Amino acid sequence: MRRRTRATAVAAALAAMILTGTAMASASPAKPSVRPCSTSNVSFYFGGYSYGLSHRSFDVTLLAHDGITCTLSDTPLITFSSPPDQTGKIPVTVNGRGGTLVLRSDSPLHTTIAYSVPDAPENKAQISGLKLAMPDGSSRATSFLFPGTTDIYKGGVYITSWTTGLGLGQEEQR
Repeated sequence: MRRRTRATAVAAALAAMILTGTAMASASPAKPSVRPCSTSNVSFYFGGYSYGLSHRSFDVTLLAHDGITCTLSDTPLITFSSPPDQTGKIPVTVNGRGGTLVLRSDSPLHTTIAYSVPDAPENKAQISGLKLAMPDGSSRATSFLFPGTTDIYKGGVYITSWTTGLGLGQEEQR
């Protein structure tokens, strides 16, 4: 009888511990969600300009301001504008996996923008601006690498997915 009472007490204590642990686990606060990036808390820089006989590329690097952590899509949110007298749109090919990235002040992200120069006047298109949009709907526009217009091949522009690192082909060191 004594063994049965002791076994019942141990089982009751164990059940109480399990229930208390489950209640504590469900009562623990959820991790705060990270807000979407905004142009007001992110800086972006051009760099890594590379040119060859017919190909050109440069990096766009994003860096969160001190103390800021925010999210953005791994698909670059970049659009291009052309001069008013150019009627056709600039074709853009974007690489991205559809995930979400976290941007911090100690971990910049960059993408590479690549394009070709026209081989003949009939293959020419012009770009005059670059616009970076953020997940919160804010955006910032600037010149496409250089002020004025840039002649590109009418096939358009290729943009890589955002990657972690310092840009210029360097990986982030920790």
